[in-house]
Amino acid sequence: MTEEFIQSRQNPRVKNLIKLQERSARKKLGLFVAEGLRELSRCIEKIGAEEIYFCPEFFKSPEHSKFIENIRQQKQIPLCRLSEGAFEKISNRQGCDGLIGIAKQWDCSLANIKLPTEKAPLILIVDSIEKSGNLGALIRTADSLGADAVIVTNAVCDIFNPSVIRASQGGVFSSQIAVASVDECVSWLKEHNIKTFGAHLKATKNLWDADFSEPTAIVMGSEKDGLGDDWNNILDELVIIPMSDGLSDSMNVNVAAAICLYEVRRSRCK
Repeated sequence: MTEEFIQSRQNPRVKNLIKLQERSARKKLGLFVAEGLRELSRCIEKIGAEEIYFCPEFFKSPEHSKFIENIRQQKQIPLCRLSEGAFEKISNRQGCDGLIGIAKQWDCSLANIKLPTEKAPLILIVDSIEKSGNLGALIRTADSLGADAVIVTNAVCDIFNPSVIRASQGGVFSSQIAVASVDECVSWLKEHNIKTFGAHLKATKNLWDADFSEPTAIVMGSEKDGLGDDWNNILDELVIIPMSDGLSDSMNVNVAAAICLYEVRRSRCK
């Protein structure tokens, strides 16, 4: 398999790669970027890749060279070397490590979520999350704490945003993720008899007093405003995370989600 070496920052392929930093281009082309050894390795392991661009001058460890050599020997994914200047132009990171892959987006429909039958499902629903770093971190948290799926409603961030991929540390590739409207999500939850719990500052029930033994969905709201009325009016229960009397009356949405998911796991292990 012939490898091209692109040196010019003005090369058409370089310009096309830059476009993938934009949501509209990603949607139009049905592609996204996975940058970095960890993220790209997990991408290839789970869904594959269309092509890989690399710049040895930026490699951070011998593992980066081994990665490229393995890809080269397998002869399944096209490789293209870039000059330092060209790679810097397409990179979305400071201190890049010289590896970028292009992969196909997948269908994020609720119909594709497969729920476990041997245990009560646990779903994380995130609504109106504005920051790509937070959305990626929430996916990573859900993956690490055993949530069976993540559902994004009132989607502000694109899950294929490079910053989401990075913040999830590859969790997007091992998690079941769906993007849906609130109405679609609620219908799906009712179809599968999943009870919804919303984290809310005005709730009267403590998180640790809730019963999570049945199929459960934890619903988290936006960083700024929390849950909107479209969710507040239909949730089965509101719960609050007990806090001390500090200056802050709330916490980062990812921290709150982690506490809630961990409490579900803890309560189910009794």
